[in-house]
Amino acid sequence: MSATVVKDARMELKTTSALKQMLGSAAALVGQDLSSFVLVSAEERAKAVLADYQTLQLSSEEFIRFAAAFDKPAVPTEALRALMAMESLDERE
Repeated sequence: MSATVVKDARMELKTTSALKQMLGSAAALVGQDLSSFVLVSAEERAKAVLADYQTLQLSSEEFIRFAAAFDKPAVPTEALRALMAMESLDERE
């Protein structure tokens, strides 16, 4: 027995009559109502966009340069040293 997902949020959007008709026609072709078609399409696009921003794909050469950067950490600047020397908020009372 699978859990039922409760749809507890509402979205409204404005569009042109032509776009609404086109979306409705496409939805009918795949056997979905307009709302389901729009939500499924938006969810697929959102997942793709998020995956693009959450995944780093590197060529072999790029990976070697990326990994090498960890072997040679940057030298701290004076500003960073000053920041690290400051009393933390937890230490203040």
